[in-house]
Amino acid sequence: MSRLRNIVIAVSHRVNHAIGARWGERFPFYYVSEYPKSGGTWLSKMIGDVLQIPVPQRSLFPIGCTAVLHNHWGYDARLRRVAYLYRDGRDVVVSSLFHLLRHYRDPKAPAHHESVAHLRRVFGRTFDPDDPRSLLPRFIADSFRHPLGNRLNWGDHIRAWHDPSRAHIVYVSYEQLREDPHAHLRRVVEHIAGRPIEDWKIDMAVEKFSIERQTGRKQGQEDRSHFIRKGMPGDWVNHFSRESAQVFHDLAGDVLIQLGYEPDASWVERVGADS
Repeated sequence: MSRLRNIVIAVSHRVNHAIGARWGERFPFYYVSEYPKSGGTWLSKMIGDVLQIPVPQRSLFPIGCTAVLHNHWGYDARLRRVAYLYRDGRDVVVSSLFHLLRHYRDPKAPAHHESVAHLRRVFGRTFDPDDPRSLLPRFIADSFRHPLGNRLNWGDHIRAWHDPSRAHIVYVSYEQLREDPHAHLRRVVEHIAGRPIEDWKIDMAVEKFSIERQTGRKQGQEDRSHFIRKGMPGDWVNHFSRESAQVFHDLAGDVLIQLGYEPDASWVERVGADS
């Protein structure tokens, strides 16, 4: 039943894309596009709360009303009212690995069997799930060859979407939202809604969906069993080895520079040697 449900959800998602591309102006739809594990669920819920419109998650049926559609689609020039959210790809791969390991350890998790199959395909049947640092180099390489939950890898997704000359898209980073959620949420919502937003609506949404409110933990406190493991920008430095850094740089170092996360390739040399 779970497999059938997932197939129906996937079909519904494709139909939503088709509807949005052709008739999205009529509803209208608002879009939060991202590469997986970049914070899109968080941003979508805040936007929906500010605008007081639904944010359907894993819908079995196509959406036929004004809504925020959170998606991982590739770039489509026909979509309007788009917020494109991006995140440091090094944090993305770390978050993705911990996400799989969380389901791998929990036999009751909905995606347990899928996670076991995925990790065994990458690492074989014998690997240490408690040593993510040693797993990262191979995981990074595999996630670029076989993207998790997307047709494009992180680098190609950014390359397709990120073009500041596209005035119909508002760009925001996960790091900006963590540093100053009020200012950047306002900037995003006012851009896609096309009108000023009252201060109290922004304040309420930021408070309602803060990490502290959602998890009962302060930002930076880790819980590897929770969907929101840590939520701390820059956590990759705690898990990358020199080998991981080199692998990532070879695959998408240019995108890190394009987005301003690094000025050049020298960051690789600053990462500590393998322990």
